[in-house]
Amino acid sequence: MILTKEQLKSKPVARSRPHVVILGAGATKAAIGNDMPLMEDLPKILGTDWKELLQEAQPPQGNFEDTFSWIRKNGNFELQLSKIERLIENYFQVLKLPDHPTIYDYLVLGLRRKDVIATFNWDPFLMQAYRRNSNVAELPDIRFLHGSVAFATCTEHDVLGTPLEKCPECNCTLGRGRLIFPDEDKNYAKDSIISRDWIAVTEKLQKAFHLTIFGYSGPATDWNARKLLLDAWKQTPAHDFCHAEIVDIKDKETLDNAWIEFFPLSHSIIEQDFWNSSVGRYPRRTAEWKHAVSINGKIVESTGPFLTKSLIDLQEWFRELAALEGETMG
Repeated sequence: MILTKEQLKSKPVARSRPHVVILGAGATKAAIGNDMPLMEDLPKILGTDWKELLQEAQPPQGNFEDTFSWIRKNGNFELQLSKIERLIENYFQVLKLPDHPTIYDYLVLGLRRKDVIATFNWDPFLMQAYRRNSNVAELPDIRFLHGSVAFATCTEHDVLGTPLEKCPECNCTLGRGRLIFPDEDKNYAKDSIISRDWIAVTEKLQKAFHLTIFGYSGPATDWNARKLLLDAWKQTPAHDFCHAEIVDIKDKETLDNAWIEFFPLSHSIIEQDFWNSSVGRYPRRTAEWKHAVSINGKIVESTGPFLTKSLIDLQEWFRELAALEGETMG
């Protein structure tokens, strides 16, 4: 049996389970291009300040995250690390999405209100994509697991905003949460805003039908983050039918070994190209695709991706798709 693209585009299944998407630095690199640095590229941006700190601290050989964590834990270099943190924040604060569509636009438009996108990235791109597409359709929840230079909220109310905006509940000025820098002893409960986002994401994972991990390597300094995600993912009632989907340019064997505990009953989907992923091929219908394939054993025709160089054209395409859900924004 085949589920045609016309059938897939029709009104979605009511009360379908959430799709959870986790983003790492590789997602930003795929969206923006090779000029966008990964974590291991940050020393080039930090320049002499980082080199001088390395000379003074003499950490063991390692990548940027391991080295930063070691210096914080083993040395008396708080002033120097604070300067490094400010340099990193200043770098990311001035970044802007290009005028043309990006993977970030496709991500926020390709999921529905029941879903969530959670990023480990400090950059402003997820928030910028959310803002410029917010009048197209109902968008997914977005969360910032390590903070973001573009995200601000109210300490009392769970609102999504940017610095200096007002809380719609209490009219206080929204404040930006802190960024979580590399540290093998991360305790997300210490920061109320970060903790709130983690709670929201893990609650979604506990009832999710599908998990996509896009460009996130799960480094050693994030061992606690991996455990929180895995513990929540294992609790979903749909566990026997679930797939964990990894979107990453690494080879399949490496990714299988890195994420094996996330694959229920060895159910894994590994893609090197976002456009071949579930969101890429079945935008705003990933739940319906998964139900048709896993429960009904159907072949499903893909409805995407819709590739264009015009953001207006992309938004119009998604506006028409969302209209079939009753979730268009006009």
